[in-house]
Amino acid sequence: MPPIRAFIFDLDGVVVDSNEMHVQSWQEVARRHGFPCDDPDYIGKCGLRTLAVIQDLLRWPVSSAEAERIGWEKEELYRQWIREGGIRPIRGVMEFLTAAYAAGIPCAIGSSAPRENVNVCVSALRLEQIFSVTVSGADVQRGKPAPDIFLKAAAGLNIPPEQCLVFEDAPAGVEAAHAASMRVVALRTSHAAHELAAADAVIADFTELPPPEELLLGAWFRR
Repeated sequence: MPPIRAFIFDLDGVVVDSNEMHVQSWQEVARRHGFPCDDPDYIGKCGLRTLAVIQDLLRWPVSSAEAERIGWEKEELYRQWIREGGIRPIRGVMEFLTAAYAAGIPCAIGSSAPRENVNVCVSALRLEQIFSVTVSGADVQRGKPAPDIFLKAAAGLNIPPEQCLVFEDAPAGVEAAHAASMRVVALRTSHAAHELAAADAVIADFTELPPPEELLLGAWFRR
């Protein structure tokens, strides 16, 4: 098994505790346009791109152009709330990232979220220096569970994919990481452990991890 040399983080549910804000922004946009919003909690944490949520999950009867416009409206509302009130990090992630940066471990964001969402969240938590590479859903043709986002992040770090460790919170992200030949640690911030069973390890949050340098050795996965 090759050594781990870099970390790639999903954004929502991994770096930022954003589910409630996503749910509320979906509900508000649905209310504005008179559409149903069934199971909003799942929609907020499914890990899919906004357009896929509207067309494939919500199945709102709109054209692709209108879906794009409504999706932008929803995401801009979400970003407005973050700019006004900030956003909470996932428990333990700030300490983990600070330790990884101090140890010289390259870190990237690999998220299905729009580029603007990635930027506003990274800025709100002041993580620009730690994440030398950020890849959004807008930067690739295929979203998760395709491996494109993680492969692009690895290329940006100039690290072979098999030497990257992914942190995810959604089954689609776990599948994408493995499709990219990467090991993956799944957080139970959005889904139950049995839904994430395909991951190489499942944790509640970053407080359950050893120091970043120990993860590079790979022994933690064989415990």
